[in-house]
Amino acid sequence: MSRYSVDLEESKKFVYGWDHALGYFYELWDDSLSEEVSECLIKERSSFLDKMQSSEMVEAMIDNGANQDHIEMVLMDLPF
Repeated sequence: MSRYSVDLEESKKFVYGWDHALGYFYELWDDSLSEEVSECLIKERSSFLDKMQSSEMVEAMIDNGANQDHIEMVLMDLPF
C-alpha cells in the first residue's frame, strides 16, 4: 500500500495512492468544514470500488500537484 499527501490551498489536502484492495485511489479533504474528521472528506474515488479509470486518476493527480513519477506509474498501470 502507498499513501501520499499534497497540501493544497488553506486547509485542503489531496491524498492518493495504491492499495491491493482498492487499486488506485484518491481523496480530497477540507479540514475547515468541521472538527469531525469524517465530515471533512469532499471526494473519495477508487479504481476498484468506483470503477474509476486510470485517466480520471491521472487527471486528478495532475490537477492537484502529485509527484510526476507517481503519475507515470499510473500511466503504465503499475503500483507505486
